[in-house]
Amino acid sequence: MATVNTSLRMKDSLFNRVKEEAQFQGVSFNAYVVDLLTEKLQDEEDYHDAVAVIRENNKPISREEMLRQYGA
Repeated sequence: MATVNTSLRMKDSLFNRVKEEAQFQGVSFNAYVVDLLTEKLQDEEDYHDAVAVIRENNKPISREEMLRQYGA
C-alpha cells in the first residue's frame, strides 16, 4: 500500500494531548493519528449508511434521534 507524507497544523496543546495519549497507548504519534482518522471515517461511513437505509424506508429522523436509537 502506498503512503503519503503530509503535515498538520494544530495548537501546541492539542499536539501535546495527542502525543501523551499515543505514548500512553504505546504507539507512535503517527500510528495514533492514523488510527483516530480511520475510526472517525468508519463512524461517518456507518452514519451515512444508516441515513441511506432510513431514507429508503421513508422514515427520516434527525442525527440526534439516530444516535439515541442506535447508540453512539
